[in-house]
Amino acid sequence: MRSRWLSVWASLAVLAAAGCSGSPAPKLGAPETFRWVAQPIAFSPPPARWYRQGDNGGGLLGVRFILTGGGGQCISVYAHRQLAERDRREDIARLIARRDSLPQNEMLRELSLARPRREDPLSSRESATAQAIDDALDRATRDLLDNQPGFVAADLDAALRAASSYTPTLAEMLPHIRLRPETMQEPGRWRIAYERDTTLAGQPAFASDDTLVTPERPLLYREIFWVVNGCAFKAVYQGTDANLATFAKVVDSIHFPEGANVVAAN
Repeated sequence: MRSRWLSVWASLAVLAAAGCSGSPAPKLGAPETFRWVAQPIAFSPPPARWYRQGDNGGGLLGVRFILTGGGGQCISVYAHRQLAERDRREDIARLIARRDSLPQNEMLRELSLARPRREDPLSSRESATAQAIDDALDRATRDLLDNQPGFVAADLDAALRAASSYTPTLAEMLPHIRLRPETMQEPGRWRIAYERDTTLAGQPAFASDDTLVTPERPLLYREIFWVVNGCAFKAVYQGTDANLATFAKVVDSIHFPEGANVVAAN
């Protein structure tokens, strides 16, 4: 089965470069960069016949390209926004920058808002990090009430060090982001086929090769997952064999720059 998947993916690369049955390879749009979360993602969108829609639901933020007249065929790229919000570094750093200008009541409120999420931890490492952040913020709250600004500064620095010590990995996030039919609205429509670890866009990735059964026809359902600098992303294809080459080219164009301009997903 593994050799079959590798053969399929290799065929897609050939299709993307040379086209299918002699037809020209799909020409992608100009590269665009999206800053949906702290780590930007850049890629070239599919041709204009795939019209775009912004998507912000289910903890995801991204863009979907829908094939005109394609009967539900689409290519999507997402960031897991809700998971990215578990990272408290930015909130704590912002609080450190503002601490001398905030009155006590506002500072207490900001300390509360900087708390990490504790429910449904990604891993034991995240749980330990959240505990360390909470402990430091507890000390900061006590020291603030005791009017000890120097200690508050040290406590916030300790909270930031704790938050910066942990970056989630693909292995830790994958159980929370991969397709699980039992969590879908209609579990019986999903057929899980083959899954594998790989490297795409210069980063470790996880790819799945599944099927979505629709009333009209079964559709291929491909997902690729990355976690880059603690931010989780996925590229999704839902469609027929005929358009796999376009998806392969979009995936081949994906990269993760250090910094970039924002492009609205609409």
